[in-house]
Amino acid sequence: MLDLTPGFAVRLIGYCNLSEDQILRRFQQEGADALRALEGEYTIVVTTPDECWIMTSPVGATHYFYHHQGEHFHHGQQVAIIASQAGLDWRWNWQALGDLLQLENLTGNATLHPEIHKVPPGSLVHFHNPSGRLRLESRICLDELPRRHSTPAEAVECLNRSVETWAGANPYLSLSGGFDSRVILASMLRCGIRPHLVTVGSETSSDVQVARRIATHFNLRHNLIQLELDDLLDHGLAVSALTNGTKTASHWHTFVYPLKASIPSGAAFFVGTLGELARNYYFDYGSLGLLADRFPTFSLNQFWSLKLSRHPTFLEGELEGLAPELSRELDSGGIQRRARRLSGFCHHRFLQGLTRYYFEQRVPNFYANGIAMYRSSSAWRSPFHSRAWIEAVWNLPERWKLGSNWHRFAIARNCPDLLDFSEEKGFDRRRMLRRAPPLYWTPLIQRATYVTYDQSATWYRQPLLQDFLRDHFPLIDDLVDPALAARIADSHCSGMDRTRTLAHLLTLIRWRQVLSEAAL
Repeated sequence: MLDLTPGFAVRLIGYCNLSEDQILRRFQQEGADALRALEGEYTIVVTTPDECWIMTSPVGATHYFYHHQGEHFHHGQQVAIIASQAGLDWRWNWQALGDLLQLENLTGNATLHPEIHKVPPGSLVHFHNPSGRLRLESRICLDELPRRHSTPAEAVECLNRSVETWAGANPYLSLSGGFDSRVILASMLRCGIRPHLVTVGSETSSDVQVARRIATHFNLRHNLIQLELDDLLDHGLAVSALTNGTKTASHWHTFVYPLKASIPSGAAFFVGTLGELARNYYFDYGSLGLLADRFPTFSLNQFWSLKLSRHPTFLEGELEGLAPELSRELDSGGIQRRARRLSGFCHHRFLQGLTRYYFEQRVPNFYANGIAMYRSSSAWRSPFHSRAWIEAVWNLPERWKLGSNWHRFAIARNCPDLLDFSEEKGFDRRRMLRRAPPLYWTPLIQRATYVTYDQSATWYRQPLLQDFLRDHFPLIDDLVDPALAARIADSHCSGMDRTRTLAHLLTLIRWRQVLSEAAL
């Protein structure tokens, strides 16, 4: 928080192309509206004794929350603290909790408390005290982009400019075996930037194998970060507070590995967040996707119904052991209601609609939590948050997004040597293809095996974690019968994979502990 002018205080959360003193000058000269479309990923808060302005970036991946009632306005980054300051008893937002258990992210501007809300992307919030007036104006980023022809080369040049803008003197890059991080590395090498690489996983994982060969070939410094069971227990409370209970334990490694990498405070840490905008993240099935695109209403309903039903957190016979309100969110009727609501988020289009859902729901909810975890120990940056890149990619024909064809093009254009390393589940075990082969999405074509870094299934069978869960199941007895939770833990130890369910239970336990601490 920077107090530059008597009575005014500025807080920049995240990063943008202006310093805090420049932000204040622009605010005073041009008004709060001028701070809603800066370059970067940020939330800006300007306060005086009588007023508060909150501005969020167009992507909206830097969380900020508020509660407004009468003359009282509470705001901040932590929902538990806002609830405590506002004197709110804890109540569950059942629809949001159902979203978390089925999707691993919330939707809209919800939090786990029905009276606390997330500031939407591209928004200006203005509160005036003592009148109690609250004004909220939001712009929908994708609706404001011009509809025009763009080319894959234009998108590559936009990315390269963004990489050069944010790299700094000693950049780090989170490198896996996937497409997004390799696209960023290709851009860096094209710009003459030699990053320090960081990869998470064991020696046998595919990500480590590919990243190590890339680091050796280009003579780049490389840190390998291995995750341990203790990391899950040691950092769970901090992660839950940081992500307001909405990042499930399956993804807590996002907090752990940059912390263990000890990235210097002044070094930019590049990750591939938002790179999936350039491919059909939810339905990358070639000609099958194009066919489904012709029947959007039917295809969306089938897609979401199948997706929600395929990997249930609780089995049908277990629902009676849940709070009735939660059970109704997860039963067959709840699944159908959720499928209809998610189809609405897609604006009743299929391929482009699913991309819109990714950008407007998944990124500002799920990936925003990851960004908060990165930001806690590093100067997180993602070149894919460039406004120019988003516009160019949004206007690309679908054929460039199927099979990660734009990513392949970008790598070949910027650094073709990076094609000489295998791709995840690729056809050629030795290299990345310049174009996705026909039927690339079928098991027949996916010849390269993928060995995950994720050891969660084994961890949840370890006595240390089993004992912790069983000791703390009573903390969430308002949601799940402790006897049911114990049976689920037993079944996992007996060989049935209940990793997803146990990860959600651990998430809820830690959130309950955060709420208890905030209430003290």
